[in-house]
Amino acid sequence: MRYGLIILTLIVSSFCHPNEVVLGENDVFNSSALAPFLKKLAKLDSTKSGKVSVVHIGDSHIQADFFSGQTRKRLQTRFGNAGRGLVFPYSLAGTSGAIDVKFKSDGVWNHCDIMKGFLNCNLGVSGYSVSCKSETRFVLDVKSKADTDASFNKLSLFSEDTFVIDSETIGAYRDSSDGKEVTILFDELQDSLTLLALTSDNIGQVELQGVVMENQLPGILYNAVGVNGSSTRQYLRSQVFSEQIASLDASLVIISFGTNDCYMSSSKFCIDCVKEGIRNLIVRIRKENPSSAILLTSPPDSYIYRKYANSNIPKLQQAMKELCFEQNVALWDFYGLMGGKNSIKQWQNNGLARRDYIHLTKTGYELQGNLLYEALIKAYDDLDDV
Repeated sequence: MRYGLIILTLIVSSFCHPNEVVLGENDVFNSSALAPFLKKLAKLDSTKSGKVSVVHIGDSHIQADFFSGQTRKRLQTRFGNAGRGLVFPYSLAGTSGAIDVKFKSDGVWNHCDIMKGFLNCNLGVSGYSVSCKSETRFVLDVKSKADTDASFNKLSLFSEDTFVIDSETIGAYRDSSDGKEVTILFDELQDSLTLLALTSDNIGQVELQGVVMENQLPGILYNAVGVNGSSTRQYLRSQVFSEQIASLDASLVIISFGTNDCYMSSSKFCIDCVKEGIRNLIVRIRKENPSSAILLTSPPDSYIYRKYANSNIPKLQQAMKELCFEQNVALWDFYGLMGGKNSIKQWQNNGLARRDYIHLTKTGYELQGNLLYEALIKAYDDLDDV
């Protein structure tokens, strides 16, 4: 009977609620640095007019968009939905991305990113670029997979080349280009269309670095892009990311790197190098975006080779806090919030992290997105004290 009770206890514990993890305080450190963004939120909330743009960049934790997508959903529910924002066509580059926006093409696309081939192409805020022959078509679809309304009447494409619509549209439209970005304005909302890529001489390659969808309604435009396996140092290879952040009119830039910066033995880890990389990233963002608030997020706890607790993350956590005062930025300390050292095991035991002890599950990322939203709202509610 004793062994039977033990077995029964184990069975019951395996079905525990997936969110039963011990969490720390959910605060934004040095939240005063977010004051310009929070005041714009307050104006949006009171006037029900205008747009507040957020740009969220990072590594694989962001590329899948489960984390950032949940924060987007919560903010747009609270303050209004101004559109889907910036999306990179990851599927055209042969990799995975957000599941709510679908790209499809019968043509051949090449790609490069901040990890590979970066010397031979132009890279922007997404850290990726895809290219194709002139007269290649692709379909943009925000209807079949979206769980929120992502229809748009303004479409912007980060490209020096030309893209024309090659399908029926609802109502009329007009397009323009400034040599860096193609803009198409529609009279009515669209949810899918086909675009034809063209070069001026109809010979060379067409490059595309991202697509921005807006509905021109008041609310939040939450732009999120990431590169699997990337680090802060590698992201600095993007030549025009700060200019594109300016084009997105970012009131808040969220920087979510660190997992790959720290994924090495302690003997090889250079915290001063990583800190300098984050500092350079902040400086480059502010060069073109001096009024944007910046929020750092510490990475989740992780294990190296699934065996060794990553002792580099607490060092990064401390370096980020030092940068808060040095550069007047804020920090959302997710590492501390989730429980610090060894907490990734607790999250994995509760169905919130994968067995690689690096990535979270979809449920875990959605919890992370909810927690970031709650931390931002707490800072917003405390605005008079900021």
